[in-house]
Amino acid sequence: MSKAMWSIIAGHDIRFVWAKNRDDLYHEAVQAALIVMTAVAPGDENCAIAHTLAANPRITADLMAFAPNASVEERIRFLAHGFDYAFNNDFMKVPEFRKVLLQKIERGRLRWETRVLEEEYRRFRASLSASPDAFIVIDENNRLFFVSHHYRRAYPRSAARMVRGMPVMEAFDMACEEQGVSIKDPRYAAMRRFWERLEGTQEFDIGNGRVWRMKAAKLDDGQGTIVTTTDITHYLNQQRELQEAKQELEKALASEQEASALQKQFVNMVSHEFRTPLTIIDGHAQILHRKADEISAEDIRKRSKTIRSAVSRLISMMEGVLSSNMLKTGKLEIIPEPVDIRQFAADLCEDHAELAKDHRIDLDCNALPAKVNVDKKILSLILTNLLSNAIKYTKDSPYIVVKLSLTDNWLSIRVKDNGIGIPYDELPQVFERYFRASTATGIPGTGIGLSLVKDLVALYQGSLEVNSDVGKGTEFLIRLPVAGDHK
Repeated sequence: MSKAMWSIIAGHDIRFVWAKNRDDLYHEAVQAALIVMTAVAPGDENCAIAHTLAANPRITADLMAFAPNASVEERIRFLAHGFDYAFNNDFMKVPEFRKVLLQKIERGRLRWETRVLEEEYRRFRASLSASPDAFIVIDENNRLFFVSHHYRRAYPRSAARMVRGMPVMEAFDMACEEQGVSIKDPRYAAMRRFWERLEGTQEFDIGNGRVWRMKAAKLDDGQGTIVTTTDITHYLNQQRELQEAKQELEKALASEQEASALQKQFVNMVSHEFRTPLTIIDGHAQILHRKADEISAEDIRKRSKTIRSAVSRLISMMEGVLSSNMLKTGKLEIIPEPVDIRQFAADLCEDHAELAKDHRIDLDCNALPAKVNVDKKILSLILTNLLSNAIKYTKDSPYIVVKLSLTDNWLSIRVKDNGIGIPYDELPQVFERYFRASTATGIPGTGIGLSLVKDLVALYQGSLEVNSDVGKGTEFLIRLPVAGDHK
C-alpha cells in the first residue's frame, strides 16, 4: 500500500511517516495532514484506534481507511467507526484518485496550520492575560484586533462592545464617555492625540489618584500596533515617598553637619570665653589669699567687685546656652504673670550699670501701668542679652537708652546704644546662632545672645527689628503681645 500511495503522489513536497507503534502514531497524528490506516474489517483494532484519533480535537487530518477488498457496504461501515474516507484497490486504478488524495492532503495541511495559529493565539491571549499590564492590539487598518481583560474590567459598561474590528477612535470615544472625560477636559486632547498617532509613550491621570502609562509599539511587517498600558500609581507613590525620604535624609544630614560644625565652633568659642572670666576670678582670688593681711578694705571691695562681675558674666553665658538649648528642644514655655514691669526693668538696668560703671543707662518706662502680664523669665533673658550686648559693644562715651511702652496690648522694648554698629550687609545674619559681626573682632562673645533673643521673640509670637550704622550705634525694637487687664 505504501509503494502504491507513493507512486500516486510522487513529485510533490510531501513527507511520509510510518508509525512504528500506537504511541508513535498518536504523536505524529497531531502534526499530520492526512492519516491513512489499513483496515481489515469494520470493528477491528485499527477501527478502535481511528475512533480515538477522531475524538482528539488537536488532530485535524482526515482519517482514511485502506481496505483492499472491501465492498461498498463495508466501506460505509468503516465510516461509522471514525474514518472520514474508505477506499480499496479499485480506487488506486482510477486516475482521478490522485487528485482526490492531493486535495485531502492540502486541506489537511490548511486545517493543521489553522489549528496551530489558533493555539498560538490562545497562548498569546493567556500570556497577555497573565501579565499585570493591559494590552490592546490594533491591526493595520486601525481597528481593534485584541483587547485584554484588564481593559474590560476597567470599562465594564463598554466591555461587550470592545470587539475585534471596532475602529480604535470609536473605542476611544466610548472609553472617554464611560470615564467622564469630555472634550473640554484638559486630558482629552493629549489622550486623543496619542490614540490617533499610536506612537511613543504617554502618561494619563485617569482620576481617583490613579495614573496609567501607555506605550505604543509597531508590530513587524506593518501588521499593526500593540499598546501596553501599565498602572504606575504605586510606582509613582513609591517614587514620591523615596524622594521625600531622600529629601528628609538630606535635610537631616545637612542639619547634622551644620550642628556638628556649629558645635565645634561653639566649643572653641565658649572655651575661650569661659577662660577669660575664670582667669580673672582665679587671679584675684589668689591675690586675696596670699596677701590677705596686706590688702586694704577698699582693694578687697574692688577685687570682690571684679570677681562678681566675672561670675555674673559666666552666669549670663550659661543661662544663654541653657535657654537656647531649651528653646531648640521645645522645653521652654511662656507662663505669663502680673509683673511690676517698671520696677523689674529698673532693677535690670541697675544691675548692669553696677557692672559697667563707665556706661550711662537711661530707662524710660513711666508710661507703663503698674502691672503687666508677661513671662518674667523670658523678658529677663531678652533684656539682659540686649543690655549686655549694648554694654559690650559701646566703649567710647557709652550711652544706652532703654524704653518700654504699652499700646493696644503690645509691649514695645527699645534698646539703643552709640557703639561700634553692625555693617548693613551683615544685618540679615546678625540673629543666626554663633554669628558675630566683623566689627566685633577682638571683643569677647559667644554669638548666642541675639540668636536667643530672636528665638524667644518667635516663641512669644512677637516681632523683632534692628537698625544700625557702623560707628554710630545700634537700635533693637521688640514688640511682644500681652494679654489680660493691665493696671
